Amino acid sequence: MEVCIDAQLLYPSFAGREIDSQFLDDLPPEVDPCGENAEFHAFCYDGPIFNKPVEFDLGDRIYKQYPAPKQDDKQDNNETMGSWFRDLLAK
Repeated sequence: MEVCIDAQLLYPSFAGREIDSQFLDDLPPEVDPCGENAEFHAFCYDGPIFNKPVEFDLGDRIYKQYPAPKQDDKQDNNETMGSWFRDLLAK
C-alpha cells in the first residue's frame, strides 16, 4: 500500500503525514483540505467501524514522474507531472 501527494502542490514531507489539525493548517491555500482535486490520497487506518487499528510502518518516499495529460488532441505535449509516494508497510 502507499499514499501519495501531488509534487506540484505539496512538499515531499506531506507524503505519509497523519491528517490532523496541524496537517490542515499546513496546507497551502490552493489545496482542498479534503483532497478533492487529487492533491493527496490518504489511507484510513482506524475509526469507529474498525475492530482494531491497522498496524503499519512508514516506508520510503519515492518520486514518480509521468507525462502530463494533453489538454486537446492537437497539442504536442512534452510536459511532465509528478507525485511523491510513501510506502505503507504491513506489520
